[in-house]
Amino acid sequence: MGTSRIDLQVPFSEKEAARRLGARWDPRLKVWYVPAGVDAEPLRKWIPVPEPPNIRAGSYLLAESTRECWRCSRQTRVFALMLPAGHEVLDGEDDLACDEWQVAEEPTVLSYIGHLADPIPARLRALAPDYRLDFSQMTGDFYWMSHCEHCAAKQGDFETIEEYDSPFNPATPDHAAEILLREIPEPFAGSCGSYTCGIQLFEFMRRRS
Repeated sequence: MGTSRIDLQVPFSEKEAARRLGARWDPRLKVWYVPAGVDAEPLRKWIPVPEPPNIRAGSYLLAESTRECWRCSRQTRVFALMLPAGHEVLDGEDDLACDEWQVAEEPTVLSYIGHLADPIPARLRALAPDYRLDFSQMTGDFYWMSHCEHCAAKQGDFETIEEYDSPFNPATPDHAAEILLREIPEPFAGSCGSYTCGIQLFEFMRRRS
């Protein structure tokens, strides 16, 4: 029997199956979970397995910008995580024993983040509750993404980070100046599917006081 709450990763299409097996929905954190004292074994397929980090840093930046929501057409805040120059990236090899951490000399913006080490998730829930872990039909997996603050529609990483002239891939200095950066002076470790070597027009982005 379970002794404490366990958060789950349940795709929308499987929510009724999870509910029948005892999962419950947390409307505040917008996550399915196994309540304390409920047997988690039938829900094991939805219990996330932490991924080993492939990127880390002594601090990180929470970047904020805006975009038009594709669903409701209202302007909504969107978020991304950036790391300063000097962060470390795991240089993976076919032989895991040969993996080495390499120091990156340019800042980076992360996308398709599958796992964040504690206490980063709690910090993000406090500062950016609409940036949270969710299931992507496009990737077939869970990753940290922005959601519209009006209608809760997912604002995927391709449209907000990777596409040229998107909120966190600015095409002009004026566009870059719309991005606000909040420095979080705490260690960072996580696993992500993509990251940049340098950030376009990073020097024009504004630091939040």
